[in-house]
Amino acid sequence: MLESAIPVKTAAGRQEIDERKHKLGPRHRMVLISINGERTVAGIRQQFAAINEIDHVLDELAAGGMIEVADGGEVQALAAAPIVAAKEEITAPPPEARPAPKPVAATASRSANDGESLQPARDFMTRMLTAKIGLRAFLFNQKIEKAPTREALLELLPEFRRVLRKSVDAGRVAEFSAHAEQLIGQD
Repeated sequence: MLESAIPVKTAAGRQEIDERKHKLGPRHRMVLISINGERTVAGIRQQFAAINEIDHVLDELAAGGMIEVADGGEVQALAAAPIVAAKEEITAPPPEARPAPKPVAATASRSANDGESLQPARDFMTRMLTAKIGLRAFLFNQKIEKAPTREALLELLPEFRRVLRKSVDAGRVAEFSAHAEQLIGQD
């Protein structure tokens, strides 16, 4: 797997975060939640250095159709064995059946009620929490990923600030919060 490759969640990956149909293990779920379409494989390896088999986890997520890797402008699925969870095999759908990831520019231009338009805000908030707090932010990152509306995401901002204050100075917390608020407010 290329160090510079950038994994992105597929529709199946976002659905798995919301619905937990495939009953992923905690490692797989944690890695899936952290994938935001901006961090490279090298960055993910560094973030999850404590997980010895991070490449195996990424390969299994790709084989299950939950992530894809954008490489050289084309999206390619990583090849690996299927994920086995709760004695049930999850096999990757054929490449033509997988939806291509939506470009960020298209996401920003969606209507205000479309949950996809909130994805840049969700990604920013989860990225900041993971970078500043680490794995302790896992449960709160799940709340952010599941926030269905703009209002629900705005209601999480006070907790976002409170959690960040534990390891970031007040000036940076205000800066991160303002940026998150701006992303949430975009149409």
